[in-house]
Amino acid sequence: MVSTACRCLCNTDWFPDEAQDLDFDGLGGAAVPIQPARFSDLLAYSTDMGQSLRGKPLRAGDVWFLRSDSAAEKVQVALYVNGLAIAHNGKEVRACFSPFTLVRNCKFQDSATCSQLMSLKIFKIFFFVKNLCYFFGVSADDEGLAEKERQQWVADVARAVHLVTQSLFPPFSISCEPICAAAVTARRLMAGYVLYHSGDDVATILYGELSPHTRGSDLARLAFYENEQCQRLAMEIWLSVASNCFEKVGVSCTCFCINGHDFSARTMAERKLWLRAISNMKVKLQNAAPAPSREDLAHYREAIEEQVRSLENSLEGRGPVDALLQRIQWERSEISRTDDGSITAEEGTLASKKPMATVALSAAKTGAGRSAGPLSQRSVARDSSRPRSPKQSCRDSF
Repeated sequence: MVSTACRCLCNTDWFPDEAQDLDFDGLGGAAVPIQPARFSDLLAYSTDMGQSLRGKPLRAGDVWFLRSDSAAEKVQVALYVNGLAIAHNGKEVRACFSPFTLVRNCKFQDSATCSQLMSLKIFKIFFFVKNLCYFFGVSADDEGLAEKERQQWVADVARAVHLVTQSLFPPFSISCEPICAAAVTARRLMAGYVLYHSGDDVATILYGELSPHTRGSDLARLAFYENEQCQRLAMEIWLSVASNCFEKVGVSCTCFCINGHDFSARTMAERKLWLRAISNMKVKLQNAAPAPSREDLAHYREAIEEQVRSLENSLEGRGPVDALLQRIQWERSEISRTDDGSITAEEGTLASKKPMATVALSAAKTGAGRSAGPLSQRSVARDSSRPRSPKQSCRDSF
């Protein structure tokens, strides 16, 4: 199971203690209430695993598929730019990647009970928002060759997942400056696009903005808008000292979790930047620091922009021009606002989303089921038959 321990970096303190400017604290308070986002305008993609695979295989080969802690079958695996096909006994199963997929090495937890499979080098592909985990093994006469082949499979799968993720983002740069036409952004620290898992096999592109606490409050704010204009609010998350924020652990994984909500950044560098900013904000809340003034915010933004510049070499370029997942077109939706201020589509249909084949391979189901985030829709293409769970035979390792 993926570790939920917080691994965010917190090596830089962006928040010096300076005098509070009371006049600035109320900026934006008299602005016209922001409008809720409309689902018909939100950019969303299907994360159904049964979508068509693109192009020709990037690589193919025989590997072992682990069905239990003592049984494995040799299968033929073909890796595509957006997923993989698994063939066995004349039948083929295809699994399309989403940004919420991770890959990593594993090893047996109890060598005594798994003696028949000890020669295998194990790795897993974890569709964590579906709680589905597939374990594969690589064998060779030479242990060094087996390890090399495993690392190559892991690297290639991670690269494919990364291409899928990058293909969904519109062009943008991390922004620290407020928007003159949107008073609600006056206290912005940083903003940029993220992918949000909104349930029912849907990933939604949202424009996230982090703002610090205000005078008399012990909560920072993460607002998510329809786009960078910040005119329509889709959802918001209030951050406290007790907020749970951590990254998902996988090779080249860009996913992170905030208060039970799953997100994906465009790159690992951007994920680290979001988590570092949130971590530093929580430190200030924990120390009961005063709300930052206008001058304070200018210093904070300058520090964040310096971090962005230092990460420019690791901010990879955009992926393919065409999105590698099927875009969702909404015909209509009725939006209701929940108690926490987020919005929910109670009745929504998809204009061009046909039912897709579900993955029929046996897979380990890991973790407890989780409720969908506040942006939840009723999809016409749902995975109605989840595979059974054999005993989990591996644990994560690095």
